[in-house]
Amino acid sequence: MLNLASGARVVTDPVTGRGTLTASDSGVWTLNPTAAVALTELADGGTVAGAEEELARRWPDVSAAVLRADLDTLLAELQAAGVVTRW
Repeated sequence: MLNLASGARVVTDPVTGRGTLTASDSGVWTLNPTAAVALTELADGGTVAGAEEELARRWPDVSAAVLRADLDTLLAELQAAGVVTRW
């Protein structure tokens, strides 16, 4: 299971769908709408599978394989930065 690191927070602009991810010791990231949706799902205690389902619901014209590949890339980059932890 993946989780946002302690102190990490996601804030989303309801108008644009873009977001900001802040981490107490790792910096600030500007998120596109898909990243904002995925990380909000995790921040709210959801799972990677739940994030994938929410992305598919919001962007039904994008294939599941593309959504999953993009999600895996995002999470791997954030895990390497210490913002997403595996437990």
